[in-house]
Amino acid sequence: MSNENDGGGEFLQLITAFQPRLFGYLLSLSADRDVAQEILQETNVVLWRKSVEFKIGTSFKAWAFRIAHFQFMAYQQRQLRDRHVFDETVLTAIKADSESADDSFDDRRERLEDCLRRLPDQQRELVLKRYLEGVSVHDLAAETERTANAISQLLFRARQNLIECLQAARTGS
Repeated sequence: MSNENDGGGEFLQLITAFQPRLFGYLLSLSADRDVAQEILQETNVVLWRKSVEFKIGTSFKAWAFRIAHFQFMAYQQRQLRDRHVFDETVLTAIKADSESADDSFDDRRERLEDCLRRLPDQQRELVLKRYLEGVSVHDLAAETERTANAISQLLFRARQNLIECLQAARTGS
């Protein structure tokens, strides 16, 4: 990897972009947010330490997920005294399921973005402010000079429109 040439900028962008997906993968293996976060941090350290081994243009996802899997296995070895450790058969099944779910992540995100674009302007603006920017319903109400109940109703309708659009996109209607 050209880590020395570009100061790791491209690698840093990849590692940053994949944080939610790696966390989701580790969460699916561990079923514990704290454990998944701990293993993710360990995984990030290993990814960074091994960044010179990664070749830009190859599958970062496959490489990073493999390292995350090994980090999970190392964590599991440390936890052998715990009765709730899964055997390798269960882990293999969970791994396959989570990889399959991750493969569809980009498709689902694209469908959601398309459905967001199809919302009426007012609904789209409210949804983006509420869920992307984290603006509270109360603050949205004050900003638009409406009641919090009116904003909640608009958001409800927007969510319903998104659900219908996503269901139609999934079934190909």
